Order: sequence, then structure tokens, then C-alpha cells
Amino acid sequence: MKKYVFILFAILFTGALNSCKDALDLPDDGRISYGSIWADRNRTMGYLNACYAQSGVVTSSYGFDYAAYTADAESAQDNTSTSGPMRWYSGIIGANNWLFPNVWSNMYNGIRYCNVFIQELPTASAFAQPDERAGWLAEAKCLRALYYFYLIRHYGAVPLSTSPFEFDHNFSADTRTPVWQIVQQILKDTDEALAAAGAEDLTATSVGFRWSLGENYSGSMHRALAYAIRSRAILLAVSPLHANEEGNPYTWEDAAKITKEALDQCLTHGYELFDRLPLVPTDAYNAYENYFLTSYSLTRETDKETIHGVVGVSIWDQYGLPTNEKQSSAGMSPSQELVDCYETADGCAIIEKYNDDHTRPTFTDEAEASGYDDQNPYVNRDPRFYATFYYNGALRHWGGTETVAIYDNAPTDESCAIHETLQQYTRTGYYIRKYNKHSSSYEKPADGQMRMMRLAELYLNFAEAANEAYGPTYVVASDVANSTAMSAVDAVNAVRARADMCNVRSEYTTDPDTFRARIRNERRVEFAFEPVYYYDIRRWKTLTDGPTEQFSEAIVTGMRATKNEDDGSFKYTRFVVSERLCNQEKYLLSPLPTSEVNKMYGLTGTNWQNPGYESPE
Repeated sequence: MKKYVFILFAILFTGALNSCKDALDLPDDGRISYGSIWADRNRTMGYLNACYAQSGVVTSSYGFDYAAYTADAESAQDNTSTSGPMRWYSGIIGANNWLFPNVWSNMYNGIRYCNVFIQELPTASAFAQPDERAGWLAEAKCLRALYYFYLIRHYGAVPLSTSPFEFDHNFSADTRTPVWQIVQQILKDTDEALAAAGAEDLTATSVGFRWSLGENYSGSMHRALAYAIRSRAILLAVSPLHANEEGNPYTWEDAAKITKEALDQCLTHGYELFDRLPLVPTDAYNAYENYFLTSYSLTRETDKETIHGVVGVSIWDQYGLPTNEKQSSAGMSPSQELVDCYETADGCAIIEKYNDDHTRPTFTDEAEASGYDDQNPYVNRDPRFYATFYYNGALRHWGGTETVAIYDNAPTDESCAIHETLQQYTRTGYYIRKYNKHSSSYEKPADGQMRMMRLAELYLNFAEAANEAYGPTYVVASDVANSTAMSAVDAVNAVRARADMCNVRSEYTTDPDTFRARIRNERRVEFAFEPVYYYDIRRWKTLTDGPTEQFSEAIVTGMRATKNEDDGSFKYTRFVVSERLCNQEKYLLSPLPTSEVNKMYGLTGTNWQNPGYESPE
């Protein structure tokens, strides 16, 4: 939220509607009239900040732990029957005990503020600078677009309102608007926001809708974010979950155009993939790991990749190793399924297919030809593997000699071995390394930050759309000045290059179907433990089967290591950690809050609840 100093009494009137303006024009007795909000710059600014109130909720509350609600990880709370993860894994989650219940109310509260602000600002008398008025209006429209995107990503079709409700509003006539129409409004709002004047370079500060944000504008809407919202929204509209909605006019060609424009606009305005190595070489394995250990600065002297939302993560404590002093929990244990997604260093996919319980997979011929060995599984892998996981034998910090002992008969004081009940220990044979700085501790917490939106996603959004529209190698241009034409393969390779990973192997780029599997795998690897994959498997409609046929969200496995005391070698055995019931089709969408469903059923006689959840009372 913006760090303005202002009187916040104005937000007491955020529920005010047009018809109550006269009633609020009271004598000057210390109370603030509705009209006076728009006649005073600070009060108007206060109302804009009220519009922002819910954007921080989304940034801070939804994201990191979502990995434990996919086959990417197993929660350390999986043995407590009343815990959210255990209820989720058991398939007993419903509308009355949903894990993320406040998205609906938070987003609509934000939309209500935005609707009032967008309506009133054009005639507000508080401004001497037209560009400032236009900039604030653009921020509110961008915010409204963001809130609607979060709604449709969770719930699908939702009611659409772009103006404040009157007191006599007929709620019985309200309906849920199809996703494509909400996306149409998102594109309209962001188009209008981007039409506002704004600085054209990365570092300049100006009045208007900015490319650049100063340190006093944390969390503010800006031009790159508007393009990122457009990219996400169009991808949702054309993905399998919503592509067949009646009347949906959007195509993969539309998605390729919009995602390419978003990427090109950011690239031509100074955004770039973070490629800096750490100043202290032992702090990070590569630029990819260093990115998540680098503090985000709004002035972007170092981090030019982050587009929106930075959340600090306490890995050492809440998701840490049991050998860390004062560690409280392992948090989430990365799954063997996620580990298997990391290719060999020369780009070979590891798994051809799994058997029913994933413990005896068939490995690809190319992986075995390149030297992959399931009894020596952690050598010669994608560099992002080493930046993301602690595994048996991993160095605790780069350049040191201490290794992580995740094997059954490890010495007690060194052991990080698998435990089925204690939450300080892994369930799978792996711990999270991403975001963890080896020197971070209770005395000196120094862990990294999760980004909610970043440039790498725009590359991979474009790659997905271009592959579906034109195939892997078709070169796509845009109308953005000084932009570079690229193919879906080019976009994926750009993301891989930042992590010192080789280009996609040519045999994976022969046709859209083959390359689709690699794009989906790339997203899972690049965005591990970020708020992406949870939503990807829903919009792809692969929740019941996994992102490709050989994967399944219903099975989570781990890798157990046992040391041979005679020669110090290890035996590695895959085992089933959990078999889940949370891959039912109903979980493609979140349930609407029961209170809202009951209310609208009483008003409209229609059941608004998403399929598979509790009916209205």
C-alpha cells in the first residue's frame, strides 16, 4: 500500500453510494462530508489507498503454501486430522471449510472501492495537474482488473459490476458473468489505464501512470503490471477450463498477440531476467538462486525482473532443516514427482511414464543414454535443481564441506532423515532450498523473497500461447517499437539460459503436442514454490490426470536413502508418501462462500454454487 501521510477518516465512507451524497453533505461539525472527499487532494488520495487495501491481502496471504496443495509437496501437518492439509488430502474440503475463504469478500470489497473512485474522480475538484488525475484513475482501473482476475482464477464466472450499486439495486436480477466477459472488462480497464500519460523509461519519476515506482510507492499499480494482468487474463480465457464457454470469442492467436505485446513492452522499458551472481560466491549456486535471495528495490537498480508483489519467506525456521537451531517445522517437503521434472544437464526428460503408484517409473531412453542413474540420481541435473532442493548429500552451503544427511541410519545429531509424524522432518527425503540463505538464523534472519509476478512468466505465457496458436518454431512479431520477433522455443530458451540450462532439445520441438509437455514442465520447474502451478493445473484441466498423462496429482512419492556402512554408498528407494482424494473435478474451481450462495438463492432462486459443492440451504 502507498506510504502516504493523510487523514484516513475518508475510508469510513467507502460504502457511500450516489444516492446518499446529499445526506452526507452535513454542516461542518468535525465530520467529513462525502463531497469534501473529492474536493481535498489528501482525502481523495486516502480513498485511493482504500482501493488498495485488498491488494496487500492477495500478495501476502495466497501463494507460497499452495505447493503443498499440489503434487509438488507434502505438508508437515499431514498427520493431524483437523489440519487444513490433511482435510485437503482426504478430499473432505468443501464450501463450509474451504482453506482460502476470503478471496470473494476481499476482492469485491476492493472492487466496490474502485467503482466509487473511478466514478467520482473525473469530476473531483482537488487537482491542479491533469496527469495526476489520469494517473490515479489508471491505478484504480488496473486495481479493478487485478481484483477481477483473482476472482475468475478462483471461481470462474462471477458477477460483474463496474459502477456503485444504488440503494434500490435489484439483486434478484444479478447473474454470474462468463469468464470471457470478465476478461473483456479486464482488457478494457487495462487498455484505458495504459492510455494514460506515463514515464517512458525505467528510472524516471513523473506524475501519471508510471513505468517506474519510487520507494514511497510500494505495492502501487504500474504499467508493467497492467501488461502482466492482461497476459494472465487472456491465457485463462483460452485455456481448456474456460475456452468452451458459450460465446467466447478469444483464441490462442489472440493470446499470442496479447502475451507477446506484454513481454515486448516490458523488455523495451528496461525489464530483464535477473542474471547477477552473488557478491559472495558461496551465497548462491547461480543467478536463478541469487534472484530469490536478493531484496527487491522499487528503483530496480539490481532487480529488473520483478513486476509485482514481494513476500518474505522464513525458510530456515518454518520450512527448514531440523539441524537449524530453533527450527520449528519442515513446512513442506518437495515431492519426488517435482524432483523428476528437473531434466538432465543436457536437457533430457527423466520420466517416460509412471506405474500406478509411481515407485517403478520407466525412464526415458535419452536420460539413460546421458547417464541418468536412479541409484545416483542427483548428479548432472538442471542447475535449478541444486538451487531449489536440499537432498541427501547436498552441500549445506556452497563452498563448504558440510552435507545434508537425509538417510535412515544417519547419526542422530546430524540427521535430517524422513519421519512420518514429527513436523520438523521431511516426509519425502527433500527439503526446500529455494529462498534459503545458508547464513539465515534466529539471530540473523536473512532468507529471500517470493515474487507474485515476474518477467519469466511473461516469457512462458507467450511460449504457451504461441505454441498453441502456431507451433513451437513459428516466429511471432508485435507492433511494439524496437521489439524482437521470437518463437515459443526462443522464449523458453531465454528463461533456461538465465539458469545456465541448455536449450530445449530439438526432438522436443517437433510438434505442438510434444512441446506443450515441455512448456508445462518448464513452468513447473521455473516457478517451483511460487503461486503458479496450483492455478496452471486447473486452467489446463489436468487436476485429475496431471499435466501430462504420465503424471498424477493423486499420488505423492518420496525417495528413501539408506547408507551401506561397508562402503559408504547409498541405496535409493522410491516410496509412496500419500494417496490423495483432492484431485476431484470439483476442485478445478473454488467454492463460493456458503453465505453468498444462500443469499443469492433466496434472491434469485438460482444455485450459484460451483459444481460438486454443498447446495444452498
